[in-house]
Amino acid sequence: MSYRDIPSGQVLAWLKQNYEGKKVTDSRSDAGNWLEFTLEAISEGSTTLSLIVKKDMTNPYNNLHGGMMAAIIDEAIGWAVVSLDREQHYTSLSLNVDFLFAIKVGNRLMAKANVLRAGKKIVNVECQVYDEANNLLARGNSNLIATNMDFKKEG
Repeated sequence: MSYRDIPSGQVLAWLKQNYEGKKVTDSRSDAGNWLEFTLEAISEGSTTLSLIVKKDMTNPYNNLHGGMMAAIIDEAIGWAVVSLDREQHYTSLSLNVDFLFAIKVGNRLMAKANVLRAGKKIVNVECQVYDEANNLLARGNSNLIATNMDFKKEG
């Protein structure tokens, strides 16, 4: 069973029980699955992901590519929104990223996302990404909107 099948009101508890501290391989997001992140912690409106920078995530300088950093931030933000355990589905209206410091292939990073405001239609979330020395690598924020889109069907 996947969290795609869990009724609203039970999602957060199910995620904590089945994913917290583990590598996520069956997310709703195929891009998220490709990242091969570990869901370190999740609570209502907050999530922490970690991952090792892979070679195919790097730019010509062997540092994490900016587009990959944006994808990591977007994924962490998405999980923070999922943790709200709402019936609505959300999609991004905006994603703003500040790149502050580089990280090399083979190093672990930690992305921490927190919901700042969860309105009826718009959710605002922030995310900070750190390396193992606690250097702030990047920060981002996003506005997401409730949508009537449904999740993709398998196959």
